[in-house]
Amino acid sequence: MFIRRILFTFSLLGCLSAFAGEVEDIQQLLKTRQLPQALERADKFIAANPKDAQARFLKGIIQTEMGQPAEAIKTFSALASDYPQLPEPYNNLAVLFAQQNQLDKARAALTMAIQTNPSYAIAHENLGDLYARMASQSYDKALQLESGNPKVQTKLTLVRELFSKTPQIASAKQVAPAAKPVAAPAPQAAPSAKPAVTATPPQAAPVVPQPAKQVASAPPASQSKPAPAQADGRDAEKQKIAAAVTAWAEAWSRKNANGYLAAYERDFRAPGGQKYADWAKERRERIAAPKSIEVKLSDIKVDMTGDSAAKVRFRQSYRSDRLSSTTSKTLLMQKSGGRWLIHEERTGG
Repeated sequence: MFIRRILFTFSLLGCLSAFAGEVEDIQQLLKTRQLPQALERADKFIAANPKDAQARFLKGIIQTEMGQPAEAIKTFSALASDYPQLPEPYNNLAVLFAQQNQLDKARAALTMAIQTNPSYAIAHENLGDLYARMASQSYDKALQLESGNPKVQTKLTLVRELFSKTPQIASAKQVAPAAKPVAAPAPQAAPSAKPAVTATPPQAAPVVPQPAKQVASAPPASQSKPAPAQADGRDAEKQKIAAAVTAWAEAWSRKNANGYLAAYERDFRAPGGQKYADWAKERRERIAAPKSIEVKLSDIKVDMTGDSAAKVRFRQSYRSDRLSSTTSKTLLMQKSGGRWLIHEERTGG
């Protein structure tokens, strides 16, 4: 079971390299599978043009194809940190994390992609596939602990049937280079309903297969009873909320101030009645100051307080080269535009 493939280029022409000819040469080397030469060419170009997003993106693809997932993760992570408005690097990180069975990190990366662009259909689809994979693992564990439970067996069978057919690989399309140089990537536009585009022809494009869209038949009534629709909806929302909070902590750990602040509402109730702009400026400075930050969350509990409101409680472990602390924290979350955002933050319950 896989989430959807690695993406090969940004969906906006404005995100393409200012040096289209050089990037096209690197793409051609990738297309013809001359990977060491492609990587050497990309490194040389990036050394002279460190802010070129497209070349750095291609480097991550080349590293993935060369079987260097750790290096590819570093490349895409740095790109996401420098250009948080682009959802594609987050999607590629999610695929790489999922391949390593780091499902929590994959979920956090996909949540960041969706927060960056709520209309990014590929990330929504991948997140659904990821939840199905996590459900399968949980049902497997449940059967190990209670092998005679027919309900668990039925649920596991349904999940496996959903991915039982041979995955289909979507076709690729050629993207033309930008006509004029650009200084930095533009904000992501809403993608079309078609499969993600690629800079290389289908036969050369390394992809992660997409599960076939198939609906499993319902189990006999004697085996299990469906949960109420309202309960299912609440559980799904709780998963989205937990994923949003995890992504918030991940962005904080990466010192990604833009990603961190994107988790908050614009009318966030800052401590002491501070204005949002002043609070945000202060937070940027505090995130930038330490050399490294590590934020870990545990015992996450989500309580729905309304259709568009929730309370999240957890233990937060913060560590940097300047400070270490562990505390209980509560976040009051609000759903806005399909996203769960932080409305208020409290220390303690």
